[in-house]
Amino acid sequence: MNDDMQILGWDDEVEEGSPFVLLPEGNYSFTITGLEKGIYEKPANRESKIPANCPKATVTLEFTTPTGEKSTLTENFYLYKKMQWKINQFFTSIGAPKNPEGKVRMNWGTVLGAKGTASLVVNDYTDRSGNPAQNNRIKDFLEPTQQTATPGYQAPQQNYQQPPAQTQPPQQNVTPFPQQTAAPQNGVGYNF
Repeated sequence: MNDDMQILGWDDEVEEGSPFVLLPEGNYSFTITGLEKGIYEKPANRESKIPANCPKATVTLEFTTPTGEKSTLTENFYLYKKMQWKINQFFTSIGAPKNPEGKVRMNWGTVLGAKGTASLVVNDYTDRSGNPAQNNRIKDFLEPTQQTATPGYQAPQQNYQQPPAQTQPPQQNVTPFPQQTAAPQNGVGYNF
């Protein structure tokens, strides 16, 4: 869960926090700092274009300017056919390879810490008090360039059945669980 959404107790100490930073329109590098999986709950009092009970991923992205300023955005990914283009852009931007048909396999288990680039725009809106306000929105997730691409995407493992192994005659004095001699392998994620 995103730390910004953590509930505080009545007697907790509170931090100063950091002010909201509105970034100018442009392309910015990001790092994924949060991922929360859930189900979209259709509002009872209005129509929705998103199917009821649709799986969704809420991703927190930290953007950094060349001068070191940071801004955090949250993006929702609804897992249904109409939104495939956005999910494809997102996974491509963090290093997932496309197959010959241009498809990308989702691997949500390894997105934390992944890096990519996105195009941000400034969004004008009216806040709940009726005042004009601005925030940043992600226009597009950008494909990595040859200079910025970092190998390391790991596609989800498929559960394939292996053919039966050839049996060999039993050997004498075999230890059933020999000590592990190789170092444990760490999973490889996206563009770390």
